[in-house]
Amino acid sequence: MAIAAADMLATQHVRMQSRTNHAPIVIYLDNNATTRPAAEVVDAVAHAMRSSWGNPSSQHCVGIGASRAIMDARRALAKLVSASEDAVVFTSGATEANEGVQRHYCSAGYRLIVSETEHPAVSGFYRRHAADRLYTVPVDSAGQWDVARLGNLLAESRALVAVAWANGETGVVQDIAKVCDCASRHGAAVLVDASQAIGRIPIDVGLTAMNFLTLSGHKFHAPKGIGALVLCDAGPNEFVLQTGGGQERGIRGGTENVPGIVGLGLACTLRRRNFDAEAAYLRSLRRDFEGKLIKRLSDIRVNGAQAHRLPNTSNVCFGGVEGTALVARLENRNVICSQTSACTSGSPEPSSTLLAMGLSREEAHASVRFAFAVDNSKQDVDSAVEAIVDEVTALRRMFSV
Repeated sequence: MAIAAADMLATQHVRMQSRTNHAPIVIYLDNNATTRPAAEVVDAVAHAMRSSWGNPSSQHCVGIGASRAIMDARRALAKLVSASEDAVVFTSGATEANEGVQRHYCSAGYRLIVSETEHPAVSGFYRRHAADRLYTVPVDSAGQWDVARLGNLLAESRALVAVAWANGETGVVQDIAKVCDCASRHGAAVLVDASQAIGRIPIDVGLTAMNFLTLSGHKFHAPKGIGALVLCDAGPNEFVLQTGGGQERGIRGGTENVPGIVGLGLACTLRRRNFDAEAAYLRSLRRDFEGKLIKRLSDIRVNGAQAHRLPNTSNVCFGGVEGTALVARLENRNVICSQTSACTSGSPEPSSTLLAMGLSREEAHASVRFAFAVDNSKQDVDSAVEAIVDEVTALRRMFSV
């Protein structure tokens, strides 16, 4: 029922757009960069700006109303990741939370251990301020952490392990339990960035030995500029992201972004309500997309296909094609996709994630990421496939000798 409903809503949106403004129908397949805010979320944010505009720290009725809205959102997020409500600290997003955790452990003299495939936000503070204490773990051809190598690195001295639960470029999902178990045996702390995993795969923070979980709302139809840090086992009581007026139990000072928090909470509720059906729907879109491409084009392969992946993500290497040219030509066909993380897409260098997985520079340059969301339709898949086949064929003909 939820699958059919999502498909129907996406189709209705496309028809409405076409009727009302005659704008070209855009097929948006860059949902790992950001998602369209759900209509219900947009309405909730607007309502919160009108009705919950008080300062949630104020002790009068206007402030108490805003405080209750935050409490409801905290409860919704906690349920989505199976955490205690007290463990949830609202932030501006995963980047702020990641940096705060890294800053804390860096000041305590810890090393940082990451893989060669991590998003810049997962290791950014150490790269800028303590590069001599930053160590990397290799990955295999599927993009999975080499846990044996991790164990060797952890045997040396105190460390914080930082890992993205799922890779935003390939969709490869890490065996978080195995990484956390290895770290726990060596007394290391674990920071898990769940920005790409949240709302796409089941998350239960109590099932692993992680210390911190971070996330950003705009990856699953909540507003930008809102996210959270979940303190699974934060360790020192003096842990603080930023000082201020004591908000968020003194962990993250500053007046809370009430409308953003409300939007995040509703996005959590919506995803939790239809989680299994929507995950199955995303998987069906990806399976259909990859199957049709493989059937109609030669010399292509799906990067990371041998690993467990997010249900919505497909990273495809098109042999003999320059990926940047393909992305540009597809945009001219109103199909929106990308090559790498949005935070690094301005770089002419090939994806470091794909290079770490063993692809050549040429293969990495020939790879393009497509990421679906529940507001995509099966018609989007068919139309995107037609455009991709046309443009890949044209590019190969253009550059053939």
